[in-house]
Amino acid sequence: MAGADFMQPDLSLVFSAHGTELRRYLNRRLGDQHMASDLVQDTFVRVIERPETRVQDFRAYLYTVARNLLLNHLKQEARRRTDVVAPEAFGEIAADQPTPEDAVDSRLQLERIHLLVQEMPRRTQQIFVLNRIDGLTHAEVAQRLGLSESAVQKHLAMAIAHMTRRLRAR
Repeated sequence: MAGADFMQPDLSLVFSAHGTELRRYLNRRLGDQHMASDLVQDTFVRVIERPETRVQDFRAYLYTVARNLLLNHLKQEARRRTDVVAPEAFGEIAADQPTPEDAVDSRLQLERIHLLVQEMPRRTQQIFVLNRIDGLTHAEVAQRLGLSESAVQKHLAMAIAHMTRRLRAR
């Protein structure tokens, strides 16, 4: 690649020439000298980690890396930030409990589903409960019951078809 190779500068000279300038730039945006210093160091670490990168304008490249690190830092800070809430405001937050009517309705639905499961063949019941209630994967159910995964899938398809048919007939 004739003419495409650029000399990689001595990074200690680049740091001496641009480190303070970058720190001031980042400190103006952050208002935190320690974080600005950390981001300057991170900038140079990134440059060191990518020695194959060829750059014509090293100062512009440093500013680009520093700006990207600054933006990432600000995004992380925004995600971590929490709003202060007065203790009395917690009384206005709705309790995360169902109403008595919802509790009764849920209990009735659960009993209905239990009865529908009881209508299925024993093996289909086992597979349905292991997969849908206990959360086992098809492979785990197959291994536990000594079946193939395709057999487990067929039983689950039958169980779901049965449940759907019976719930729609209601």
